[in-house]
Amino acid sequence: MKYTLFLQLFAGFSLLFIYVWAATTTFGATIVDNLRPIQNIAAILGMLFFFVQYILSSRLKILEDGFGLDKMLHLHQYFGRAAVFAFTIHGALVLNSQWRRLGHFNFTTYVIIGIVVLLAMYLTAGLASTYKFIRLPYQIWKNIHLINYVIFPLALLHAFNYANPGSFFYYVWVAMAAGFAALTLYRLYRIFLIRRQPYTVSSVKQEAKDIWSLLFSGPDIDHKPGQFLFVQLLRNGKLSEAHPFTITSSPESKEPAITIKELGDFTSTIKDTKEGDQAFIDAPYGIFSNLNVVSSDNIFIAGGIGITPFMSMLRYLKDNFDDQRITFFWGNRSEEYLCFQDELKDLLDEMPSFSLVIVMSDQKDWPGEKGFITADLIKKYHPWESYTQFFVCGPPPMTQSILKELKETDIDKKNIHYEMFDF
Repeated sequence: MKYTLFLQLFAGFSLLFIYVWAATTTFGATIVDNLRPIQNIAAILGMLFFFVQYILSSRLKILEDGFGLDKMLHLHQYFGRAAVFAFTIHGALVLNSQWRRLGHFNFTTYVIIGIVVLLAMYLTAGLASTYKFIRLPYQIWKNIHLINYVIFPLALLHAFNYANPGSFFYYVWVAMAAGFAALTLYRLYRIFLIRRQPYTVSSVKQEAKDIWSLLFSGPDIDHKPGQFLFVQLLRNGKLSEAHPFTITSSPESKEPAITIKELGDFTSTIKDTKEGDQAFIDAPYGIFSNLNVVSSDNIFIAGGIGITPFMSMLRYLKDNFDDQRITFFWGNRSEEYLCFQDELKDLLDEMPSFSLVIVMSDQKDWPGEKGFITADLIKKYHPWESYTQFFVCGPPPMTQSILKELKETDIDKKNIHYEMFDF
C-alpha cells in the first residue's frame, strides 16, 4: 500500500467518523452546551489515532513494501502524540462536566480505567520522546512500550461502556477489537516462525575503529540490496531485544552480513559476540534499494556507517557485472572510521564506471576533500542529468541537510531516495 493511499484512507475514516458524530449529535446554543459533544468526538478520534499506531508498528509487509518501515515508524510517533492530545481533551472535558453538574468528581470504575489509560500513554509517549536524553537503556524503553498492548484493550473497555449496543460506533469498537486481536496474533505468529529458524554467527570481523561485521549461516534471505533486517542475538544464555541493521552482503551471498558501529548499549557489545552464538532474524524490510529504480546514472551519498546499504548495492552490481555509472560520496570524521577500504579499492579496479569521493570533516591533514558533502561538491565530481538518481543514507542531521540542498536545486524530487533511521 502506497504512503499517500494510506493517508487518504485514514483521512476518509476520520471524515466518516466526524460526519456520523455530527449527524447523531444534538448541539446546543453555546460553547458550554457543546462541551459534551466535543468530549465525545475527541474520544472517537483519539481511539482512531491510537488504533492506527498498532497498524503502523506491526511490520505488516503490505504496508512496509509500499512506503518503508522508517516512514511507518515516524507516522507511528505522530499518531501517538495525536492520540495523547485527543484523550487529554476528552479527559479534561469529562472531569469539567462532572464538576459543573455534581460539584465534585465521580470516579467510577470506567472513569478510573480512562485515567489509567491516559497516564500510561503519558508515560510511553514521554519516554519515546526523551529516552535518549535521559539515557534510558533501549531494552527498558522497549519493554515499557509493550504497556500499549495492555492499555488499548482497557481503552476499548472504557469505550464500550459508553457506546449504545447497535450504534455505529459500537460496531467501530468491535472492528477495532477484532483488528487489534488480529495484529497481536500476527506479531506472535511472526515470532513463532522466526524462533523456528535460528541462525548461527559464522564470523565476527572488525572493519575499523568501533565498527564490526557479523556474518550468519542459516536459511537464505531473499532480499534486495539496501534492505535491512531485525536481529536478536542469543549470547551467554541471554536474548537481546530485536534491533534493525542493514544487510551489507549482496543478495547473491549465502551468508547474510550486517555491519555495526558501537553507538549505544547494544551496539557497544557487538565485539563480544562469538562465532557459534545463535541469532534470530526477521527479514527483509525497507524500500531503499537501487533495484526499485530504473537508472544507469546514480549518485550515492553516505555519512559514516550509512555506507552499509551502499555496500550491499555495490556488491550486487559487481556480482551481476552491472556497469552502471556510480559516484559514491562518503562523509566521515577521520580515517580511523573508514571501513571496507580494501574492498572499495578492488571495486574501483573492477568497475570502470564506479568512482569514490571521500570527504573528511575533522581530519585536517586529509589529502582529499574536507568539510561536508554539499550539492556544489557533488556537481564538481558528477554533474547530474534529468535522469540521475540520488540515494542518501546517514545520520539524520546529515541526511536532512543534504536533502534540503538537493531539493533546492533543479533535481526532480522523484529522483531523490533516502532512508532515515535515528542511528
